[in-house]
Amino acid sequence: MIQLQSSALVITVLPEVGGKVAQIHDRSSGHDLLIGPRRPYRTIPMEGDWLQHDTSGMDDCFPNVAQGLYPQVPWSDTHLPDLGEWTHGTWNVADATPSRIVLERSGTILPYFAQKTVRLADDRHLEFSYVVENRGVAPIRYLWSAHPLISVPSSFAIEVPPGKLIFRTFPHDGHIRSWPRYENVDLSREWIARGENLKVFITGMAEGWCTLHLPSHSLRFTFGLESIPILGLWFNNYGFPAGEDAFRCIAVEPCTSPSDLLDELAPSAYPVLGLSERMEWSLSLHVSKCLSTETE
Repeated sequence: MIQLQSSALVITVLPEVGGKVAQIHDRSSGHDLLIGPRRPYRTIPMEGDWLQHDTSGMDDCFPNVAQGLYPQVPWSDTHLPDLGEWTHGTWNVADATPSRIVLERSGTILPYFAQKTVRLADDRHLEFSYVVENRGVAPIRYLWSAHPLISVPSSFAIEVPPGKLIFRTFPHDGHIRSWPRYENVDLSREWIARGENLKVFITGMAEGWCTLHLPSHSLRFTFGLESIPILGLWFNNYGFPAGEDAFRCIAVEPCTSPSDLLDELAPSAYPVLGLSERMEWSLSLHVSKCLSTETE
């Protein structure tokens, strides 16, 4: 466990648990912004089931999100685990200071080298940056998605860039909808039915940002559309996990493609890492405390 600290935030990173950001803690209010552990933290083996381990905090999903088979030779029919390889196994700590940690790993399922940096840019501003290099003999098709499970105990509002945005669900139900209406629910401020969860992918954004407003805080995610063109949102109103451990959260998931599977869309919908190619992208998170706190 490694902690990054500013005067406002404490960030807990677990290199041995898939490089997970376990918690973002606000010092002044005492709030933990991410869902806390549901089970004891432990390393997930590559053949292990993510659902049988702790599912809290903020993960990074790569080279897939939903489990399935890799769709291209020479690794066709290779099984990719739920939430991707990055959540399984451990990351090596290449460098660590009170405000920055650099993690590295080599791919086990696919031949790549990855580096992930988490940095406190200022008191309330986090930066996540990523580098992946293909070290194999063929191009690598991939997905990347942020996966922060943000605790939402009461009301919320989701702010996105203005414009005529559309979204699709995952699994896809065959409909393309205009944001923010889903059936009779305004997803930007209303909960889906209790006991349900819903994943959507928003496309058509002119700017790369999304702000989740909570009674206590606002969390603003910013990202470059040239490398991260899609905004995923996961609404979980005690619909996951099954049973008494279900919790309520919203995951703001900037991502590279509007699917959790590597074979659902046309090949052109996915980024490809060419031979010896190196790709870089980044995500920023600014945490601001609301001046007045609403409670329910």
